[in-house]
Amino acid sequence: MRARLSLLLIGLTTLASSPPLLADVVHATWGGGGAKMLREKVQEPFTKATGIAARMVEVPNTAGAVRSPAAKQYSVVDVTFFEGVAMADTDLLEPFTDEELPEVKNLTPETVLRNKDGRIVGVSTYYSYYGIAYNANFAKAEDFSSWKNLADPKWKGKLSVTRPVYGSAYDLTMMARANGGDAANIEPGMPLLKGLIDNALTTYTSLAHVNTLLGTGEVIALPMYSTRIWHLNREGMKHLKMVIPKEGGLMLSYLAVSPKGSGNRKETIAYLNKLVSAESQVATAMAGGNLPTNRNAKLPPEYVESLGTTQEELKTRLYVPDWRQISTHHEERINKVEQLMSRAGKAPK
Repeated sequence: MRARLSLLLIGLTTLASSPPLLADVVHATWGGGGAKMLREKVQEPFTKATGIAARMVEVPNTAGAVRSPAAKQYSVVDVTFFEGVAMADTDLLEPFTDEELPEVKNLTPETVLRNKDGRIVGVSTYYSYYGIAYNANFAKAEDFSSWKNLADPKWKGKLSVTRPVYGSAYDLTMMARANGGDAANIEPGMPLLKGLIDNALTTYTSLAHVNTLLGTGEVIALPMYSTRIWHLNREGMKHLKMVIPKEGGLMLSYLAVSPKGSGNRKETIAYLNKLVSAESQVATAMAGGNLPTNRNAKLPPEYVESLGTTQEELKTRLYVPDWRQISTHHEERINKVEQLMSRAGKAPK
């Protein structure tokens, strides 16, 4: 009896000390509601249909996760498009063929990232856009009909700006476009960006921070992501609005990539095809306020109504920049923005 008990205790101790079974597919994304949405709308149906286990992991810096020595622990990681371009150029991403990812044929070409050999290294699971958000209790859409309006001194102390890592890629690019430049020629945008920074009350450090600033009217307007305003409207903050200036909004496609050398390739391929399928993209759009990149995705009328426009008309108002230009010059542009912020006393702490 004592021997059997000892064996039982040894077995239980071994079981308790053994590492938990890893999921076949591990998907890393930013912190917040996105992970929960993907778990419910993509992973649970995927596991039910395929028997392949999948789980979400929230990380503070997804690009850093791909560059980490431990990157192989992730099967799939969400990154911004310009970050994906830089990773592809430094051979950090696992390549796939068009035959392995047949769903890619239904994506618009500008939302698929390929390496120098033409292999797929990133697929866009959705897009949103970057426009100007404002508090309708203190301003109206006409006040921000142009990106140039953000540099008007009348908004002194009433705006906010994002951190240089995104301000250099997004704000500076749109300011350049508004003043006759583009992603390759950002110098025309420098005076306008300086005006926005001079008008800023503060540099926001998180979406929760900006929710408070904009919601209370402490900040009246700022460049912002369409999905964020969609979420806030859904939570009852109907006085927060979004406008696409006459120069256009910035189209932001987000990529799902696989770090070079990640395991479970077969399972990862199945999961990536599920991520970019029309079915998954409609489900995540309805839950997250984003827009599908799959041309076969049909949004229901009630969702289109919440956009205030059709997806086709919306796309005509969005600017798709040369992300390679933005990626190639990112560090030097970050330095330029940091210098502007330091002179204005708006450098993030």
